[in-house]
Amino acid sequence: MTTRSKYRSSILTFYDDAASFETVLPMAPLQFFEEFIGAGHTAGIPAAGSPTAGYPWVKKIVGAAPPTVALISNASGGQVQLALTATSEKQDAALYWNDNLAIDVTKKAVWEARAALTVAPSAAGVQMVMGLAAAWIDGPDNNVKYLEFGATANANLLVRSQDGTTQNSIAASSAGSAVSLDTNFHVFRISAEDPTDVAFYLDGARVNANGSVAYAATGANAILQPYFAVYKPSGTGVATLVVDKVDIWANR
Repeated sequence: MTTRSKYRSSILTFYDDAASFETVLPMAPLQFFEEFIGAGHTAGIPAAGSPTAGYPWVKKIVGAAPPTVALISNASGGQVQLALTATSEKQDAALYWNDNLAIDVTKKAVWEARAALTVAPSAAGVQMVMGLAAAWIDGPDNNVKYLEFGATANANLLVRSQDGTTQNSIAASSAGSAVSLDTNFHVFRISAEDPTDVAFYLDGARVNANGSVAYAATGANAILQPYFAVYKPSGTGVATLVVDKVDIWANR
């Protein structure tokens, strides 16, 4: 491990350049760090609409099979798994802040997660999304505001945005080639340090073109929450996302 530092939009940030450029510590006024470590997680993630005092997360489960959102017992570093089942039905397995929106994109917000798509979406219509989003709605594409990574049935990484006016779903690209996710852990980062040019990074490398994504909404429309989900509108397709950590920082 080699810890280095640099200023990003006037915020001193320490990062590990030997571990996919994972951020170690941002010196920002607003900070949220989640490693999914500790006894509080073993009690089970509460259902959406019934949050537990002092615990930031809830899970939304759609489907009778059902899909799952749960801590992986004794996983190294603390991990939560979101998984669809092969039952033929609409399913959604989402992890978020119970629609308590608190992260202002216009305050130089940065979202970073270490995650693995351990089972890629296996059929058309099945998708994974993770990043920042407005309140939960039936179907990730129907959300009214978001900045997210995504993946569909070909496992190619997508850059997604919706600011209430402009919606984007752009193929992530590295050295001119589409980025296809494997099943290993990677560091994903969304940087809105400049909302007119939101940058998406995979393992420290930018995967969207300069100026390709802007977030124009302001005020209440710019305030989002961390959001992870695997979803399908119907059918027997599956997908599994494992989240090891999520960090968020911004100015006030």
